[in-house]
Amino acid sequence: QGNIRVFCRVRPLLPEERERQRGLPHLHFPPQDARSLSQVGRERRAELRYDFSFDRVFPPGASQQEIFREIQLLVQVCASQNPQNPT
Repeated sequence: QGNIRVFCRVRPLLPEERERQRGLPHLHFPPQDARSLSQVGRERRAELRYDFSFDRVFPPGASQQEIFREIQLLVQVCASQNPQNPT
């Protein structure tokens, strides 16, 4: 109780987005830090950079299994504390 965890999942691009944007070059996922995400400026302001920190960042290639493994205990605790949950 009292703890808030913030996760970020960047979804994979849709096929039409992949063609239009040519990937996600403006997003950077540091390989050694699964808690950070950086966005660099696009178009006119390429020098801008924004750094974000989360409890965990899941890049577009993250599988459902990988994400569930990370939040599995949290989901089980929340489900068991819900008195209206029939399970």
